[in-house]
Amino acid sequence: MKVFLLLLSVAALSCGQGPPSEPPAGQRCSGRNYEGRRCCTPEQPCGLGEGDCDGPLDGGVNDGHAGCQGDLVCGSNNCKKFGLYFHEKDDCCDEPSSIPAVRPPPVIVPGAPLEPPTGQRCRGRNYDGRRCCTPEQPCGEGEGDCDGRGDGGLNDGDRGCRGALVCGSNNCAQFGAYYHEKDDCCEKPATVSAANPGPRQQTKGWGQWTQWGPCSASCGAGWKVRTRKCVGSKCGSAGFHAQDRQERICIAPDCNEV
Repeated sequence: MKVFLLLLSVAALSCGQGPPSEPPAGQRCSGRNYEGRRCCTPEQPCGLGEGDCDGPLDGGVNDGHAGCQGDLVCGSNNCKKFGLYFHEKDDCCDEPSSIPAVRPPPVIVPGAPLEPPTGQRCRGRNYDGRRCCTPEQPCGEGEGDCDGRGDGGLNDGDRGCRGALVCGSNNCAQFGAYYHEKDDCCEKPATVSAANPGPRQQTKGWGQWTQWGPCSASCGAGWKVRTRKCVGSKCGSAGFHAQDRQERICIAPDCNEV
């Protein structure tokens, strides 16, 4: 019955009726506005149009596509097409064709450094994992990842940033090309935000990192990736993730000029 309702919802989208404003009856995972983040897990994977899943496109600690049933994949900020009730940052289980076969090259903001400055404590999920900036150890301007209210669900508000700074949303690229595209950095305030702290667990139980893979580009800017697996009982900021992923920008200088 549950699968039928989900298919009915997707069929409505294809007929031009638009995404629903409320979750279908019987849907288990309806995003962080209802069940919180990462409702879809390897132990309880989701069907088409359900979320939030925690896939490889989020970088850092993630479940891969194991939070989705069968051949489905975990998308990126794609849930709104399945329902208006989802948060804009929710990731939903989707068809494999929804993810491009070739990843686009990184967008480098002019003047943004390719490597973190010496001595910077929090450099995003490609270096220090998600939520390096906490109320206990708040960050300065241009540091991340912080966990602000723009992420929805359980978050720290702006308490992961020092003084009057606020936690932005997907804004770290302006401070450094070494950040992941979904990292949130502390920045000067534009609006006033509220805090909503909650308890977290410490990371433990990770195995060794793999070697860095080859550059994804044969010419110009690309990505190289390394991963590690959980070999202990608890891994990740909440103690339940199975894998971790880091990325670095790489520049292939040997381009053939025509």
